[in-house]
Amino acid sequence: MKPMNCPHHTQIFDRKPHSYREMPQRYAETTMVYRDEQSGELGGLTRVLSITQDDAHVFCRSSQVTEEFLNIWDIIDTFYKTFGFTLRVRLSFRDPAAPEKYLGTPEIWDRAENELRKIAEDRGADTIEGPGEAALYGPKLDFMAMNAAGREWQVATIQLDMNIPERFDLTCINEEGKKERIVMIHAAITGSLERFIAVLLEHLGGNFPTWLSPVQIQILPIALPHKAFAEDVVAKLKEAGIRVGIDESKESLGKKIRESKLQKIPYLMVIGDNEVAAGQASLEGRGGKLEAMPIDDIVAKLKDEIATRS
Repeated sequence: MKPMNCPHHTQIFDRKPHSYREMPQRYAETTMVYRDEQSGELGGLTRVLSITQDDAHVFCRSSQVTEEFLNIWDIIDTFYKTFGFTLRVRLSFRDPAAPEKYLGTPEIWDRAENELRKIAEDRGADTIEGPGEAALYGPKLDFMAMNAAGREWQVATIQLDMNIPERFDLTCINEEGKKERIVMIHAAITGSLERFIAVLLEHLGGNFPTWLSPVQIQILPIALPHKAFAEDVVAKLKEAGIRVGIDESKESLGKKIRESKLQKIPYLMVIGDNEVAAGQASLEGRGGKLEAMPIDDIVAKLKDEIATRS
């Protein structure tokens, strides 16, 4: 999706209707949203005053809705599977007992809800229905993620809006040269980046995979005579694009190891007399200690693990 800023967002309402050949029109941005919350309603990263929100809008023909929904759904699946989440889908529909809460006619809502139900059924998704969970302008597919702590969160969302295009008289010119009402799709992959980070931290227990960790490997020289070799190793790792730290403090080796593990760094490399003499070292990861290998092999192993996100 192409970037969107305020002038572009305004133009879609101001200029002449697009030709059907130009549809869909896709816009996306990541922006700050501010809200005035009472202090008791805040909760760490899960509920903050200033939200960094990813926000996307697609303007398309009715005949393009299914394809656009599935394209966004593919992005959501890829994104959350990368972090190890299993998703189920909530069909967030209107509350039939409170029609006054929603824009538009019952006929528009019936059409939109039936379309979303069919998309989810054809996809073979694990679904639940959520009466009353719709946005005021239309129904939505809300993606629910269960994290390792057993807590379920609503994460991504795709929303079908047939009402705002009606209110703003949004049209395209169809094959017959006539105006055709378009529809609008609202989408968010993470929703709030801060909230997603909180969900991810709880899910992983802070143990970020190597590809995501701020520091991917920590080098621990035992004493001053090992410093030069350790710095050569650091330089090789940095040259390979690997995020590396080095603990050159005068603390004991045991304390250095303990401190690095508390920081949840995926790999540690201890460098002492044997490593300097052999020109190789062993890695200690979360799964235990690996056999000693040449430094170049260690670099290759880490690069492959990072590239494949394994």
